[in-house]
Amino acid sequence: MDIITLIQVLVSGLLNAQEEFLEHLDQFSTFEETVNRLTDQVAADFIGLTLTAADTLIRESGKRKAGYTVQRSRNRTLISGVGDITFTHTLYKDSEGKIRCLLDELLHLPNRERFTPVAEAKVLNEAEVHSYQHAADSIQTKGQTITKTTVMNKVHSIEKELPPMEETHVEKKACEYLYIEVDEDHIHRQKDGKEQGCFMGKLIYLFEGKEEVCKGRQKLISPFYFGGLYTGTDQNASLWEKVDFYIRQHYDYDVLKCVYINSDGAGWIRAADNYVGKSKLVADRFHLMKYINRVARYTLDEETITKERFYKYIYKNKLLAAKKLLTRIQNQCEGSYRAVEECRKYLVGNWEYIQRAFHDKHVLGCSAEGHVSSVYSERMSSRPMGWSETGTDRMCKLRCFIRNYGREKVIDLVNYRREKELYAVAATGTDGMIEECQRKRYTKKQREVQRYAETLHVTLSKSSTVRKILAIREQIGNI
Repeated sequence: MDIITLIQVLVSGLLNAQEEFLEHLDQFSTFEETVNRLTDQVAADFIGLTLTAADTLIRESGKRKAGYTVQRSRNRTLISGVGDITFTHTLYKDSEGKIRCLLDELLHLPNRERFTPVAEAKVLNEAEVHSYQHAADSIQTKGQTITKTTVMNKVHSIEKELPPMEETHVEKKACEYLYIEVDEDHIHRQKDGKEQGCFMGKLIYLFEGKEEVCKGRQKLISPFYFGGLYTGTDQNASLWEKVDFYIRQHYDYDVLKCVYINSDGAGWIRAADNYVGKSKLVADRFHLMKYINRVARYTLDEETITKERFYKYIYKNKLLAAKKLLTRIQNQCEGSYRAVEECRKYLVGNWEYIQRAFHDKHVLGCSAEGHVSSVYSERMSSRPMGWSETGTDRMCKLRCFIRNYGREKVIDLVNYRREKELYAVAATGTDGMIEECQRKRYTKKQREVQRYAETLHVTLSKSSTVRKILAIREQIGNI
């Protein structure tokens, strides 16, 4: 099949669909589906035809003939966003006796890859929101099989360390205060087919402040997300070093006065003090409120009175008084031991950060719980499902990546992985394999096709207009 035949097939199919629709205007959805199917099929055939033409140009190249011997040609099929793409590629033997496919190398296409970059990006975008099975069903193929395991493997193949998508040299912003909010999501662990325990998906997001969208609702200014498992001391240190590096790359460090880190005070978060420059830890009021509310339920007095006492001691920086109140509650109220001890431990361990939360005028309220819910939980822990360690880490990173750069950048993530896979054959001497004279001959053929298409357009316009007018006139008469 050549391009002219493709045009004929497309035009014929579109005109038939149009004629059928104009006779039955109530079948609009059928018409839309038919047009989509026709254009997708022609797009897939055209891409396959172009790739086959590129393979032919490589085969006829003088540079190829000088260094590579033809072995055999075979068909290859790729899953794409418009359907299955089938094309011919040729295998060669190089001077060292190694069998290679030059077209695949020039396309940066791994040997066993079944997806085009666009199709893989589409699958990842679907998997970031929906189940693996839903993502598998989002790609339409004829003979290829896409299972939820296929999608899972694509998620797992995301690089462990994601590349930055911005320019290397960016103009640094002048901000006196930056804010970091931190929390984690507990994601069900899958082992031997059963859910056992949890993984802790860490979420860190940096922003410049908050602005009011409407009454009672705010949004973050210039947020940037960091996430993943980062288990162990070394990996946790690496995570915080990434945060510090990002700050130094994007903000004028001489202008910056303080980076406030708002959290529940977990150990992995406290480590930030050693890695993020100019940082100060701040206690999250939400977690403080939870501990106080839990203790207040056990008191003989009204809960409100007990809460007011705790907050009065906090405002006046009276830790000793707060501890005495806890002791009195524990002695007087049966069953309160655990709640009291947990509250005591939290107050003693975080008193400095609690004071900062209440008395530093630059500190903002914390919304980490809500962000964890929207960034992680709605996909990973709010439904009954289990996750592997690799799947948990990559999905956390993918969801952060999309929030940082947008869905359109996922294809760059795909290409980055493929580039790393093909790094060993990146400098293989295939540059310039298609020569300039070959390109000119091929372009000349394309111009001939364009002239044919223009002639076809004029001919079809004249022959079909009358039939369309009659069909519409007949249907109007039936109204």
